[in-house]
Amino acid sequence: MINLFEYFDSKTKTLLESLQLSGHNHLTIVMEDDGFLPDNICTPYRFFSNNRITQYNKPRFFNDIDIPQYWEIEGNNEIAWIKNMGEVKGKIIYKQHFKYRVVKDVEWFDNQGRVRFIDHYTKEGIQFSQTIMDINGTPILKKYKDQQGKEIIYENYITNDIVVEWQGKSYFFDNKSAFIMFLLKIMNIDQNTFLINSLSTPFTVLYNLQRPGNDVLYWQEHCGGDIPGNMKLIWGNTMVRKVNIIVPERAEYDLIMQNIDEGAKKHLNLGGYIYHYHKKNNYSNNVLTMTNSDQLANIETIIQKCPEIIFYIGAVTEMSSKLTSLEKYSNVKLFPTIDKTTIEALYNKCDVYLDINDGGEILNAVSKAFKYDMLIVGYENIAHNVAFTLPELLVTKENQSQELINILKKIYKDDKNFLTLHSMQKKYTNEISVNKFNRIFEESINKKPHSEK
Repeated sequence: MINLFEYFDSKTKTLLESLQLSGHNHLTIVMEDDGFLPDNICTPYRFFSNNRITQYNKPRFFNDIDIPQYWEIEGNNEIAWIKNMGEVKGKIIYKQHFKYRVVKDVEWFDNQGRVRFIDHYTKEGIQFSQTIMDINGTPILKKYKDQQGKEIIYENYITNDIVVEWQGKSYFFDNKSAFIMFLLKIMNIDQNTFLINSLSTPFTVLYNLQRPGNDVLYWQEHCGGDIPGNMKLIWGNTMVRKVNIIVPERAEYDLIMQNIDEGAKKHLNLGGYIYHYHKKNNYSNNVLTMTNSDQLANIETIIQKCPEIIFYIGAVTEMSSKLTSLEKYSNVKLFPTIDKTTIEALYNKCDVYLDINDGGEILNAVSKAFKYDMLIVGYENIAHNVAFTLPELLVTKENQSQELINILKKIYKDDKNFLTLHSMQKKYTNEISVNKFNRIFEESINKKPHSEK
C-alpha cells in the first residue's frame, strides 16, 4: 500500500500518525515538498534531487542568509528584514512551530517593493527551490535544484507544465498527475492499493492509472451536502480501480449519507483517528497558558475569581510589567523566556489549557496541549486550533469572561464534570481505538461495508 498525499497539512499529519500508531507503516509520498517534512516521507523533489544529507547539514538561521556586501539583516522572534541603507530589500520568514529563527522562505523585493522572487529552504539549510512572481505578485514559475545548485525540476504555474532533468535526459509533462504517474513508474513500487485524502491530484492519478486496484479515500474535508463530482465517479462505474471512502467525522458522514443513493452508500464507512498521549490527564487544578504578549483578556479577573486554581503562564520572551504584576497572587506562577525543558515540565504538570492569548499560536501550544491529554478551554474569537477544542468550551470575553470563569468553576466543583467534558473532547476529535481503526481500514480495502455498532 502507498499513502499518496498532495500536502502535509495538519489533517494529513493526524491521519499519518493514526496509520503509524495502528501498525500501517506504508511508504508515504507527498507531492508538495515544503522542505520541512519528516525524513521518512518521499517527495518528487527528494527522489529526483537524491541529496546526501549528513549530520553536518544544519538549518539556516536568519543571519545565515547570503546577502550583498554592506547589506544587513535585522530580525526579531517573529520575522527578519534584509536592508540596504535602510531600504527594505527582502523579508525572511521563519518556519513556524520549529526551532528558533530557522528560515523557511526569503522574499526578495524589486525597487517598487513588490515580491518578485521567493527562495525556499529545507530543514537542512539547503536552498532547494525558488518561486518567480509577476508584477502582481502571482507565482508564474517554480524551479527546484539539488544541493549542488543544479536545476532539476521546473513547474510552470501558467501552463501547468512540468519539466524534469533526470539521468541526463529531459522529461516533459503537461500536468502534475502525469508527472506523479511517471514518478510511480520509475520508483517501481506496488500499485495495488493507494490511500489518498484528496479528490484533486491524488484522485486524478488513481483515475488515470488504468490498472485494477483497491484504494481508500480518507475524506477529511467538508462538502456541505454538495457531493463533489470526483466523489460521484467512485460509484459511477467509470473507474478501472475500486475506491471506498472512510469519513472520520460523524457529522460529515451523516451529511454525505443523506445525499447519496443506496448503491453509493456501500462505498462509505465511518472512521476516526488514533491519538498518542504523552501523559494521562490527572484532573489536577493546574492550568496552563502560553503566550508571546501580555494580551490575555481578563486574566486578572479570572485569577481573582478562581483562587482554587493554580495558573501557570509561560512566555517565550520577557514579560511586561502587566504580566509580572500578576505574581502578587499566590495562585499564579510565571515563566518568562521559558526554555524547552520547562515547557515540557509544565505540560506534564497541568491538566487544563487556557487558549486565551491574542495573536498567533506559539509553539503549537494547543495541539501540544491535546497531545498531553489536557482539557482545552478558550475564547471563541481567538481560538488557535478549533480541531482540538470542544465548541462547548469556547466562550466570549463578555462580562469580564464570566462564562469562562463558570466553566472553570464547573470543572473543579466535581471530578465527574471534568471527566465528562474530557470525554466529550475526545469524541469531538473523532477518537477511536486501534482495533476499530484497523477493522474499518481493512474492510474498506476489501470493499466490505462497515456495520456501525
